[in-house]
Amino acid sequence: MTFELDGGGHLDINEEGGFVRCEATRPNDGQGIYKVWLTGAGGTLLLGTLAPERGALRLCRKLSRNSLARAGCWPVEGGRCVLAVSFQISGWVREAADRRMTDPVLRQAARGKSALAMGKDEGFRLAFPFHTARPFDLTPAFCFARVERVEGRVCAVFSFDGQGRLRGEE
Repeated sequence: MTFELDGGGHLDINEEGGFVRCEATRPNDGQGIYKVWLTGAGGTLLLGTLAPERGALRLCRKLSRNSLARAGCWPVEGGRCVLAVSFQISGWVREAADRRMTDPVLRQAARGKSALAMGKDEGFRLAFPFHTARPFDLTPAFCFARVERVEGRVCAVFSFDGQGRLRGEE
């Protein structure tokens, strides 16, 4: 059976003998840490915390049918996905650094790195931790960086237009 999770994503339930395999998946929106709860006619049960895997957030658990019944969750009637810890800090959100960039050279330099992001449609800013003793995260755009404190850390901050193109500070 497949259920749409309240709060986003989906939940696949498969019986395997006396056990139940529960697989939850939702898009990785970079907003924070999500937990998944199973619901049944007689109660709810915390399934667990979603973890990043293959570009999405996933959780897979195998539980006994008896333990689900004791929790009031057998048969499973659905589930909900709840934002347990928000990465939202003063408007800055942690995300994959290359997610919104359009320049292929910058995307390659940022691949596999995370940054703090702020802004949406009209443009956005990305902040990378900055250390003079470490390699610079976005070397091809070094001259466009503005060093400033973001959430108490020294960061190299870059501005982008709404189409994900690097722009200089105005």
